[in-house]
Amino acid sequence: MSRPFLSGSVADVCFDLVATASEYGDEQGLADAVEQRVRELGIVPERIGNSIVARTGGPGAAIVLVGHLDTVPNWAGGVAERTDERIVGRGASDMKGGVAVMLRLLERMIDAPQPVAFIFYDREEGPNSDNGIHRVLADSTLFDPKPKLAVVLEPTAGTIHAGAVGSFNARVVFHGKSAHSARPWEGDNAISLALAEALTRFAQRAPVPVEVDGLLYHDVVTVTTLNAGIAHNVLPDRVELSVNVRIAPGRSVEAAQAEVVTLAGPEAELTWLDTALPAEPRLSDPIVSDFVTRSGLPVLPKQAWTDVATLQAWGVPAFNYGPGEPSQAHQPGEWVEIAMLEECERILAEELGAP
Repeated sequence: MSRPFLSGSVADVCFDLVATASEYGDEQGLADAVEQRVRELGIVPERIGNSIVARTGGPGAAIVLVGHLDTVPNWAGGVAERTDERIVGRGASDMKGGVAVMLRLLERMIDAPQPVAFIFYDREEGPNSDNGIHRVLADSTLFDPKPKLAVVLEPTAGTIHAGAVGSFNARVVFHGKSAHSARPWEGDNAISLALAEALTRFAQRAPVPVEVDGLLYHDVVTVTTLNAGIAHNVLPDRVELSVNVRIAPGRSVEAAQAEVVTLAGPEAELTWLDTALPAEPRLSDPIVSDFVTRSGLPVLPKQAWTDVATLQAWGVPAFNYGPGEPSQAHQPGEWVEIAMLEECERILAEELGAP
């Protein structure tokens, strides 16, 4: 007889998760499977859209484990594979390895007294405004009182990543007037001196190191796309840049936006898109510092955005700790080491008092 789906060792569970496609916006099948597994364990979960919330232990403020179910699109020909050392497939690192650890701990914590909550949520890999965690935090009835700590199992290679850089995207547009390229004096080429000067300013803006609580983050501004023109013989009347900004903890979104305005120049038309706030490391919080001390894990800055920022804005200290390699996230041939899955489960089980 085959084993039940989403059960067995942490590697078994991870393989099942990776073998179940759950691309952003198409998480229902995997959410159904997670909900079914939670119910098989005798726990009644909350279903909020395609997010699943479960809780074990007694009353009081819980520690909450957090993991998203969705992935970016698969690479061409990508399939789930298992070797003696790795689980390979889309989402193995980001972040079905972390979700596998959560499901194993959920099973182990059924009869333990420590209150623990589990958030398996959808739509993390897209715009922050659509992120499923916002609806979970607003609608769940399982967080009264609020959790005392949140651990987000994003890939950190088994280290603690504290805080998070914020992020926003800007659309920067330069306007001109179309004309035949044989008679350019009849138009106004949007690929103009003003655009060239703006691109130079953006290119010369180097990453700025920012130290917070002894951790070194980088404040970054990057032009990521440029679109212009409709034909080889037509002057473009519009040029659009996409600019991605990463905001170090301690810096405001308003200050970062003001810098982009200056870099773009007075001829540019700017639109702000999809803002996500940065998060402080919070290493001085007693519950965070106690975990760091007991675990003995290295602490690094999170040079990316995660829902640590969302949870801390909600009022709960949080950090990232997960089994995946950050460098594997979104890569073709994405993988997670089985040994790291097992180590992450062991460390969190000790912290939670799991049998």
